[in-house]
Amino acid sequence: MDNNSSSTLAENDKLLYKLVIQFLIFSQGSHKALEPHLLQIGKCLKSGASLNELTRELQAISKTLLHISKQTQQEVRIDEADNTEVVQSDYLLSRLDELLTDPLVPLRLHQQTALLKQRTRTGFNGESYKKIIDSAIALLLNIKDYANAEQQGLDVFLTGMTQELNQIERQAEMAGQANQLSIDNRDSLNTAIHRQVANIRDSTRNAQELSVLKDHTSEHLDRLMQQLIEHKQQEDERQQQTQEQIEVMTRKLQDLETETETLRTKLKIEHDRALRDSLTGLPNRPAYNARVEMEFARWNRYRAPLALAIWDIDYFKRINDTYGHKAGDKTLALVGQLLLTNCRETDFVARYGGEEFVMLIPNTGAAQALLMAENIREVVRNCGFNFNGEDINLTLCCGISEFREGDQHDDVFVRADQALYQCKQLGRNRCAVFDDDSSQD
Repeated sequence: MDNNSSSTLAENDKLLYKLVIQFLIFSQGSHKALEPHLLQIGKCLKSGASLNELTRELQAISKTLLHISKQTQQEVRIDEADNTEVVQSDYLLSRLDELLTDPLVPLRLHQQTALLKQRTRTGFNGESYKKIIDSAIALLLNIKDYANAEQQGLDVFLTGMTQELNQIERQAEMAGQANQLSIDNRDSLNTAIHRQVANIRDSTRNAQELSVLKDHTSEHLDRLMQQLIEHKQQEDERQQQTQEQIEVMTRKLQDLETETETLRTKLKIEHDRALRDSLTGLPNRPAYNARVEMEFARWNRYRAPLALAIWDIDYFKRINDTYGHKAGDKTLALVGQLLLTNCRETDFVARYGGEEFVMLIPNTGAAQALLMAENIREVVRNCGFNFNGEDINLTLCCGISEFREGDQHDDVFVRADQALYQCKQLGRNRCAVFDDDSSQD
């Protein structure tokens, strides 16, 4: 080995030696599993041991570091799994909370729904989380049973109505048959009368003696009278039967009308509930979808200006977290009423979901809608909202867009939502009309 090679090895040994010392200093107190190895290496260095003499301890510390690394990775995976589980739990509870505010939940299950809703809004651990899930499943099963019972009740009602209508049809058929019999009997009576009159006429022509004529005439008149009496009796009986059948049909029709009106009222109540947000009393998202279709068709026909505004409560989650979900519910109810009472009768306001509201503003361009929105925003900001005596700073953001040539209503909604996002980015508590230029920046 030449002098250059020896010099290079010596420099490498010094560098490694220096690195070992720096590693020793850096690793002190970092992990209890390293402490025995670090103490041993320190003793070796103090006694002037060479790198070769430190090899065994360095190999041991390498294995320990590998073991620590594996443990750390496992812990990280566990933490990530825990975080994922927490996120999933929060998402599930959020979706569950949306279900519990659905107006389609039957009235008889509102108490059960309220208790479950209260559970989802309080702190929970693993055991209470399981109870929430179990309660939610039980509620869903009850809703399913209620829906099945309602369907069965409707089926029974329709089956009964079909049977009643069949009976009425039979009664009407019998009445028609009775009427036909009356017509037939009347024709038979007319024929018999004509026959008896003809017999009397023949007897009159052929009679040689007055007494014989009297007897024949009297006999024919008796027969005619008897036929008239029998006919009258038959007609009276048939008329009585027909009258009874008509009365039965009338009662059945009245009963059917009453039952139908009851069902119609019930269906109207259910329909109204299905299109109404139970918390704010405003129309809900399905009601908005129906209304926007109607307004869009009208706009297509007449081309009068039509604007759409999307409202969002600023920092709503902070209100929930700080003051509780009752304060959040009160906030939603208050904002819904302020939006409704500060717009025109021709405008349409609905709760779209969560803390978002939508407003359709007919016969109004974007600039006018912005002025209207700014007035409402100021009303909300100055409403003096408080919960349990504590003032809450309540503000809104609003994004606005106007219907344009070639638009579908979804296009307008997307633009208004982008304008709303711009308001949030600029500090909230503001209203904005969608701007094509700013959206491209």
